[in-house]
Amino acid sequence: MLAKPPWQKLCEHTGLSEHEAKVYVSLVKRGNAEVKNLSVSCGIPQEKVYGILKKLVDAGLVVEIPEKPQHFAPTHPANAFEKYFQSYEKKARDLYLFVSFLEGSYEKAKLMSEPQRGEVWIIRGRSEIFQRAGEILSQAEKWVNITTSQNGLILLYKTFNKLIDKITKMGVAVRIAAPVSSCNSGVAYELRSSCQVENVNLLSPILFVCADEQALLLASRVPDDMHAFSDKDMGVFSQNPVLCILISRLLHRPEKEAIPLIKTLETAKAPLAPTFTNER
Repeated sequence: MLAKPPWQKLCEHTGLSEHEAKVYVSLVKRGNAEVKNLSVSCGIPQEKVYGILKKLVDAGLVVEIPEKPQHFAPTHPANAFEKYFQSYEKKARDLYLFVSFLEGSYEKAKLMSEPQRGEVWIIRGRSEIFQRAGEILSQAEKWVNITTSQNGLILLYKTFNKLIDKITKMGVAVRIAAPVSSCNSGVAYELRSSCQVENVNLLSPILFVCADEQALLLASRVPDDMHAFSDKDMGVFSQNPVLCILISRLLHRPEKEAIPLIKTLETAKAPLAPTFTNER
């Protein structure tokens, strides 16, 4: 395959016409030239060369040398085509940002449409469950959703009030949903100084913690008391983003729409069956 002549490449990349590109390339090779010499070397009628040179001068690609006979010289190519480089760089940046947007949309659609496999860890004992909850809170970067019972809210405050205060000061938005009554209204009041607390009708005693749609903990509280230790508590931990989104949507709705997940599962008689289960 024969290589394209320089003037043709110049046409493709800059939008110059064939005659304009030929005249500019001829000037670059000669250094400077008279109109009649350019006419001969480019095979363009002399009267047309004058008009072409005027366009090239106006575009900043050619300069006129004030001498007789009249001569013309090319502008240094790096300076002459700097605006074209800037235009291509801007187009490349715009294209990169657009492709990044498409990649995000593609990955999101793929995540939501394809069956997902992910690990679900079983955790036993209240102390182990609260240790994992603390890890999720500590690693949160943007937001945390928490759902718990009336007594669970009191225990949550006793255990994590300093940590919750710390992460909210770092810009993490904390949203807590729990039944609020005269028994725990004081705790709810204290928590509202740093995070959002919603009063919900929770039918099952649970603790749910989800951060950034990247990690979740869902545990049953047995018994539903304010003690820090119970061997009967059992929960699951997962870093599956789809599961995080699903359970967050089920639990964290406005008060009138709240649907407790545990009650829903009990009514449907449908046990949770993860793809992989690891007991800890």
